[in-house]
Amino acid sequence: MKIKFTSVLIGVKDILKSKIFYENVFGVVFDEVRPPFSSFILNGIEFQIEENSADRSSNWDKKYLGTPKGLCFETDKIEDFLKNVSSNRGNVSEIKTYSWGYREADFSDLDGNSFIVEQKII
Repeated sequence: MKIKFTSVLIGVKDILKSKIFYENVFGVVFDEVRPPFSSFILNGIEFQIEENSADRSSNWDKKYLGTPKGLCFETDKIEDFLKNVSSNRGNVSEIKTYSWGYREADFSDLDGNSFIVEQKII
């Protein structure tokens, strides 16, 4: 049996506003935009940006909108990345340095979906 990782689902309130945020923060181009669904590829992984709709399961928004995603992104310029998030109306936390050789911060998109960004320092 083969299993492969194919996509990440991120719930948003407004596809078009979120599209601008993700384009500006990650430098991506959306390959599909048809609300309530939209997607882009980053490092070979599809990110699905989706709005709630009548076709969704009950409590969809509570599971996918404004929640921690458990995803970590790496950059070589964490301060620049976080400034970009802030300038695009996202939220950022303080950068912390860890003994395992990384600097990390939390950041979130317009809808409060939160992620981690890290920079290797060793």
